[in-house]
Amino acid sequence: MPWKPRGPAAGLTCPRLMADTSTFAKLREAIPAIRHYHCLNSGGVAPTPQATIDLQQALYDREAVMTTTNPDLREIYSKELAALRSEIAVLINADPDEIALIRAVSEAVSFVAAALRLQRGDRVILTAAEHPSGYLAWLTLRDRIGLELVAIEADGHDDAFVSDVEKAMTPNTRAFCLSHVTTERGIVLPVDRVSALARERGVVTVVDAAQSFGARPTDMRQLGCDVYTFPAFKWSMGPYGVGAMYVRRDAQKRLHPWGSGAGAVSQSSFPPGEAHLHENAQRYEFGARPFALYAAWRASIKILGDLGLEAIQQRSAAQAAEARAVFSDLPGASIRTPEQGDARSGIFTVGLEGADGMALANHCLKAHRILCRAADHHTAVRLSFHAFNDASDIQAAANAFEDFPA
Repeated sequence: MPWKPRGPAAGLTCPRLMADTSTFAKLREAIPAIRHYHCLNSGGVAPTPQATIDLQQALYDREAVMTTTNPDLREIYSKELAALRSEIAVLINADPDEIALIRAVSEAVSFVAAALRLQRGDRVILTAAEHPSGYLAWLTLRDRIGLELVAIEADGHDDAFVSDVEKAMTPNTRAFCLSHVTTERGIVLPVDRVSALARERGVVTVVDAAQSFGARPTDMRQLGCDVYTFPAFKWSMGPYGVGAMYVRRDAQKRLHPWGSGAGAVSQSSFPPGEAHLHENAQRYEFGARPFALYAAWRASIKILGDLGLEAIQQRSAAQAAEARAVFSDLPGASIRTPEQGDARSGIFTVGLEGADGMALANHCLKAHRILCRAADHHTAVRLSFHAFNDASDIQAAANAFEDFPA
C-alpha cells in the first residue's frame, strides 16, 4: 500500500509512489553540473537543479532592491518558511510544528547535548560509524565534564546491533546518537527498533539523517526518535548552508533551547524582562538567518515530492546493485558496503587493491570528471547514486578504477 501522510500535514501534496525513467532523465537534464561532471557525491554535496538556482538568484535580486529589513519582504519570507516547514513535514510524516529550520546537523546535535544538562558520569551511546557532525559535540562535553561515551559497531546485522545497544544502556544513559544511514559505507540502521528501546528507558534518541532525508521514505511516527536532523545540500539537492530538525512534540519541553534570540520567541520585552518561547519547534530558530536559502530549498523539495521518495530509493538501490555487479567482476576491487537487499541505500563504497582512497578519488576527478570522495579511512571511495544518475555514471567509475595508475 502506498505510504500516505497522517495528521495535520496530510492535506498537502502526497509524494507519488513511483516515477518512470523519462522523469528521472528530465531531472538529469535539469541539473547544470551533470553537463560537466559525473555527479556521484550526493552523500557529500549534491548538484543543484536549475529551478533551485533560479529561485535563489531571484530572491537575492529582490533582496538587493528591497533589503532584508523591509517589512514587506519579511512577510514574504515568513510565509515561505512556514510553507517549507509544512512541505518537509509531509515528506517525513510529521507535524509542521515539529520542524525547526536550522543550519547544520552539528548544530542540532549540539542543541540536544546542551539541553540535556549532562553531568560527569552520564553515558551517551554512539555508533562507531558516526560522521564528525554526530560525535564532536559529545567529545567536547566528554573532555569538559567527563561524559562516558560508548561506540556500537554497525556492520549491517540488525539483530546484533540492537542487542549491542540494549546491552550498552545503563541507568545513567542519557542519549543515543546514530545515523539513519551511515556516511562511510551506506549501512541502513534499525532506527525504529533502537528508538523503542531508548524510549522505554527515558533515553533521548538523536538521528543524523544526512544520508537519508531526500533519499528514502521516512515516517517519524514509525521511527519513533526524538530528534531527526538533516542538511539541505545532500540528497534533497538544496542550497548549501541550511538544514532542518524534527523534534518530536513530546520532547520539545524536555529539550529546552540552549540559547535564544529573535525568531525563537512569540513575545519579549526588557525591562522588566519577559520572554515567551514559541510553543513549537520554532523555539530552536533564532538569530540572523539566510531566508533566501530556505525559500529556495522549496524548489528542491517540490522535485522530491513530484518524483516520490519511494521511487528515488528504489532507483538508487537498483543503481547500487548494478554497481555491485560491475565492481564484483573488476580485478582488485574490494566492496565495503554490505548487501542489504531492497532496503539498501544509494551509497556504494569500494576500494582498489594497492590504492589510497584520496589518490583514487583524485584520479576519478582529474582523469574522468567524477565527483566522489575518499571513504572508509581513506582506503576506498564512496559513490553516491541518486535518482538523476544512470548507467553512464557507473561505467565511468569502473573505467576510472581500471586505468588507475599502479
